Amino acid sequence: MEDGKPVIPEPGSPWRLAGMGTELAGAVVGGCILGWWVDREFGTGRWGLIVGASIGIIGGLYNLIRKAVRESVGVDTPPKGSPRPRQTDGEQRPPPPGADHK
Repeated sequence: MEDGKPVIPEPGSPWRLAGMGTELAGAVVGGCILGWWVDREFGTGRWGLIVGASIGIIGGLYNLIRKAVRESVGVDTPPKGSPRPRQTDGEQRPPPPGADHK
């Protein structure tokens, strides 16, 4: 954090990918823990663990694919609130200040 502002990872950075992988693992582990608890409380054998792990895998993969598609499509689009480049329709732009005029 610089000057009290949170650090936002760049699109396509390895940290975003690591975060998506961690979310997938968290969903699977959470589903397994919930299924284990259901088995222990209700005596359902191993069916709670199997169902919980399956729901965790499906939910985690859904979230991973959704974020990956959004990331791949949104790479070329500017972030919200950023100014769009001006359309010139062939007109010449003046050179930036300090440019050498020869």
